[in-house]
Amino acid sequence: MLVKTVDIRQITDAEYAETEKFFMDTAEKVKNFLPEDRKRTLAGRYLLKKMIKEIYGRESFEFSYNENGKPELDFCFFSISHSGNYAACAVAQTPVGIDIENTGRFKRREKYMFFTDNETRYVNSRDSARRFCIIWTRKEAYIKALGEPLAFAAKTDMVTPELSLKDSYGGYAFDTRDFGEYVITTAQKEP
Repeated sequence: MLVKTVDIRQITDAEYAETEKFFMDTAEKVKNFLPEDRKRTLAGRYLLKKMIKEIYGRESFEFSYNENGKPELDFCFFSISHSGNYAACAVAQTPVGIDIENTGRFKRREKYMFFTDNETRYVNSRDSARRFCIIWTRKEAYIKALGEPLAFAAKTDMVTPELSLKDSYGGYAFDTRDFGEYVITTAQKEP
């Protein structure tokens, strides 16, 4: 698995324009987005294009879409995420998901949407912003790897009854890292 991140402010206007030409369907979808949202979405595609060229030497490729609208390639698995000023992409030979979240966006609650009671207790026991982002990025990476809709996240439980993080769930292994004020997680299908 290869994982890369990019600061959306470091991509030039020419690189964004080239990315829009390559991913015309994405360019159409983001044309009315706010400028920063447009850049975040295109930055993920920019990374994917660079990584496919680096790994496979391919200059062109086309997506197909699963029943939930997730874009797929016929020669590898990939996942894209973005938050704040960063986009992240993972490319692998087995199903993979990635998520990146900024810890500064956290708001403490009694109950979090899509979180189990165990997960809520884990988050609220201490270091809440980081713990929230760990659980959220694991759920998001997992459902992205599966190709499921966001609502599926409510069916997952990333914490043991003793309030320890699970290293894997549903046949997928997690790798969670701090990335400045962000948390980034990948979920990759176990052999």
